[in-house]
This record gives sequence, C-alpha cells and structure tokens, in this order.
Amino acid sequence: MKIFRILTLTAASGLLAGCAALERTDKGAYMGPFHAPSNTHLAPGGLPTDLLRVAVMPLTPGRGNAPADRGVPLLQAVLTEELSRARLFEVVTVTPHRLHGLFNERAIYADATLPFDFLPMLAKETGCQAVLFCELTTYRAYPPIGVGWKLHLFSLEDGELIWATDEVFDAGQTTVNNSLRRHIRERQSSSILAATELLILNSPRELGRYSLGTIFQYLTEKNAKEMLLAADTKDSQRVSGNPEPVEPPEEEPQSEGSTVPEGSKDPAPLPPIPGAT
Repeated sequence: MKIFRILTLTAASGLLAGCAALERTDKGAYMGPFHAPSNTHLAPGGLPTDLLRVAVMPLTPGRGNAPADRGVPLLQAVLTEELSRARLFEVVTVTPHRLHGLFNERAIYADATLPFDFLPMLAKETGCQAVLFCELTTYRAYPPIGVGWKLHLFSLEDGELIWATDEVFDAGQTTVNNSLRRHIRERQSSSILAATELLILNSPRELGRYSLGTIFQYLTEKNAKEMLLAADTKDSQRVSGNPEPVEPPEEEPQSEGSTVPEGSKDPAPLPPIPGAT
C-alpha cells in the first residue's frame, strides 16, 4: 500500500510539473516576445499602384546549399500558396519548364546576369508588370528546424528594385518559437491542437507557411505606411519658408444713413434728459 501511494504521488508530481512546463511554454505564444522581419527594403512610395500581376520565378536553392536543394520541392508549393493568400497582386507562376522554353534556363538568381531581352520578353509572355526572384537560403529539417528566404521584386518596365527581403527563421530562437506557436494556435482547431502541436513545431512545411505569412504581412503593413507618407508629402501644405499671406474676406458694403428697414416708421425721439443743457 505504501509503495502504491509513493507511485501515485510521484505520478501526480510529474503531471503537475508537466502542466507547469506546458503553461510556461504557452505563455510565450500569447505574451511573446514575437519575431518581426527586419532585413527588408521597399522602394519609396511602396508598391506601385499599377502593379497588378507578378511573374514568380521558380524557387531556387542557395548556391552550393545541399539541404536547401532538398527543401525546394517541399516549399515551392507553400510559396505559391502563401503568395496567393497574401493578395498583394495576381500571381503568374513561371515553371522551370516554361523558363527553359523561353530562355534556355531552369533557374535564375536575382544577382546573376540575366538572359538577353529577359525583361521585355517576360513582360510580353506573361502580361506582368514585375518579376519576383525566390531563393531558399536555409533549410533545416531537424530540430531546431529553420528556413531562410531571399526574395527580390523587380519592375519589368525599367528593371528597378521594388522590394527585397533576406530573412532566416530559426525555431531555436525564442521569438521565432513563440511566433510559430501563436501561428499554430490561430490556424489549428483547439480540439486537435494539443495532439498536433509537437508535430507541427517540427514541421519545415508549417514553419515555411508561418515565415512567408509573416513576411507578406509585414510587407503589407510597411507598404501602407509608405503610401501614407507619400500621400502626406504630396498633399500636405507648405511647412517651411514664409507662408503665403492670407487675405481677409471682403466685407459687404454697408449703406450710409439710417439702418431702419425700408417701409418702417422712424422711432419717436427720446425725451430730453432733465437738467441737460
């Protein structure tokens, strides 16, 4: 009997300790700190207002990065899905087969020498206003899992850089782990959350969804701020130099003489004040 009581107390203590550990873990998913992208560039004024369609190049692995090479087939579909979910623009996927038919290339890096007439030919073939180069710079499929994205958006009209980001999401970092748990809590049903959380936390596919969703959400927020700043600069009044003089409104001419309305009788004169001279 005594041994049974000891085992019961030990099991209860372990359960309480496990609950306490789970509670401490869950607090991060609610209270943070959370991860925020920081290594991004957006052209002044934000995304062009006439940017409707974007040609998305095939996802390429970082040069000489064998793990990233293995991750490309898994995360290519995730990239296309999250781009469509973000609704920043219409996505036109350029497959490696189509790219090879147009330029005799199956993958093109943003910093590589582009094929002859790449910009005008891609614009003609796809009807797009910009092209997005996508590179998977980090792929770690074992805990702590990690993914890294290098994305560059160029105008097909003049070749100018519109937007770029180079971010690595390492689930071993507290901020990324908290953000991934929050992502799971918001996306997954509460009935299966406890059973699937550990599996999802170690899923490169789910980390890819979270990381891309965060990048595109940050772009949306930053783009809104850039557009607001551009509108303020364009429409704001002068704030430096000597202000232009403001002329007072012209007063209506007043008629001379009596102010008694026409058609009314003049009031009777006031009686003289006693003692006045």
